[in-house]
Amino acid sequence: MNKSPLADKIGFIAKQFLCNVPVNSIKWKNIFDDLNYDDQQALLNATVNSEIVQKHPINLNYQKHFLKKIIDRLDREGTDIHDDLYSAYGHTMALKVSTDSFFKHYSVGGRGRIISLKESGFLISEGTTGLRTWEAALALSEWIVSNQDLWKDKKVLELGSGLGLTGLVLSTECIPNAVYLTDCHPSVLKNMYDNVRLNTERESAESRDETDGTMKLTERCIYHSSGRKPEIAIFNLPWEDVVEETCKQIGEIDIIIAADIVYDEDLFADLLEAMRNFSRYCDVKEFIFACTERNPGTLGKFIKDSEKGFFAEALQTPQQKYFIWPEEPPVKLFRLTPK
Repeated sequence: MNKSPLADKIGFIAKQFLCNVPVNSIKWKNIFDDLNYDDQQALLNATVNSEIVQKHPINLNYQKHFLKKIIDRLDREGTDIHDDLYSAYGHTMALKVSTDSFFKHYSVGGRGRIISLKESGFLISEGTTGLRTWEAALALSEWIVSNQDLWKDKKVLELGSGLGLTGLVLSTECIPNAVYLTDCHPSVLKNMYDNVRLNTERESAESRDETDGTMKLTERCIYHSSGRKPEIAIFNLPWEDVVEETCKQIGEIDIIIAADIVYDEDLFADLLEAMRNFSRYCDVKEFIFACTERNPGTLGKFIKDSEKGFFAEALQTPQQKYFIWPEEPPVKLFRLTPK
């Protein structure tokens, strides 16, 4: 049964709301032209009052601005405003705002699947930028979903996984054999662990096991679930630790992905050496990187430095279908293959 045009509009607004698209950037699709009481209730139920927001709340200040925007627009249009909108706004105003952490929810694919991520309210938190979602991770997630055949039965490792978005998109929307998420900051690894558990356990109760979602816990491998397909693991893996012994412990990898890890020239030497070792000892055939071009000179230097051992090919940035990110600064994608 096809949804009504209004239901489609509400669904699109809810999609933007759940992942915290800035309120002033939300595409409202002329929904305020004729929004009656029942429609206002439907919009409220799909956003602020939705079950997932009640269970895993998004940023409270964002909810306030969202509701105020709706009330102001309806008032400006001369539309009678539903009492529940005022009640919801009053409720959010009365709550104490916590800036420490909140959730974002990403509606992925055509089956209404949602990936929920807990993230920090700060650009830099606990000495790391890895506790929030960045633009390149959204673009890479879109590219992953747009190229599903590439991942079939592959073992994929992600560098600098952060919150775990791209790895979770890959594991839930595609059919890889294994997905290995890596990072090195303790707080990032803890948050990634929580996000992976939250989303994989929501997906299937079978992913819960008697060993805290793990099979073999070590200082290097902090999560390993092999009782489901794809196999998912989280590794504490600083780039300088990517040496022959470590690579052989991880085993063969088909593809390595990464988002927003090319931003500091001081890290290029360790990153490129890690890439060479992955190619040499894990037989990695290709690397797919998504990079936000905040500084063209920095990205250009990385590509130039990489050419000593890799072929670099620019990929087309995907159109925004499931994920939404700002168009400026641009996100650029590259495929790097060993020479």
